[in-house]
Amino acid sequence: MYSTSQIETDQEAIRLQGAIKTFFDNFSVGTLLNRCGIKKLKGISPLAVFEAVFLLAFRGQNFYRGIVLNSELGFQKDVAYDLLENPRYNWRQFVMRLAVKVVRVVELLTNEEREKVLVIDDSDYDRSRSKTVELLARIFDHNSRKYLKGFKLLTLGWSDGATFLPLDFVLRSSANVANRIQGIIKELDKRTCGHKRRQEAMIKTTELLEDMVKRTLALGI
Repeated sequence: MYSTSQIETDQEAIRLQGAIKTFFDNFSVGTLLNRCGIKKLKGISPLAVFEAVFLLAFRGQNFYRGIVLNSELGFQKDVAYDLLENPRYNWRQFVMRLAVKVVRVVELLTNEEREKVLVIDDSDYDRSRSKTVELLARIFDHNSRKYLKGFKLLTLGWSDGATFLPLDFVLRSSANVANRIQGIIKELDKRTCGHKRRQEAMIKTTELLEDMVKRTLALGI
């Protein structure tokens, strides 16, 4: 017999899933995935797999508990890994196109006189416990004034002073070979997004910014 707290938890889960589905429908997430080359996976809709992964953050679950150990999903963990690891899928284009749709909605709710800006953020992505992650590097943390193992997450976002929406991103290793703990492990087709992202990860931040701004402007921001 269910307790009151269990019933409330189940109802909240249903409300959350309904809200996520409404968001996906309103912003045509399935269509955006398809346009970015993220298509059918072993008979399972990529939208269904993406939704399951997307929900993890809102449920406070990690990938292992929410996907690997979850027997209620209609797919195996390998399908989720295939979705996230496929080098041909253009996740950057997907994020940018979805963000542009959200920006358009936010602009309708914002005073026309409010100034809109692009913001550059270069945050540390700490992977201190890792040893063999591809392109893992020694990076300098300006807060602690020490080096740590990890990456730099370079993000270009849109803001109206109250809202910040990430548009473009680069997960950077180090441009200095001496600071790279691991090199490129996977040999990929040079035409794939995965190969291009790996090459891009080894470029200096200042050399990446112009292209990031140009890609954003090209989408109508």
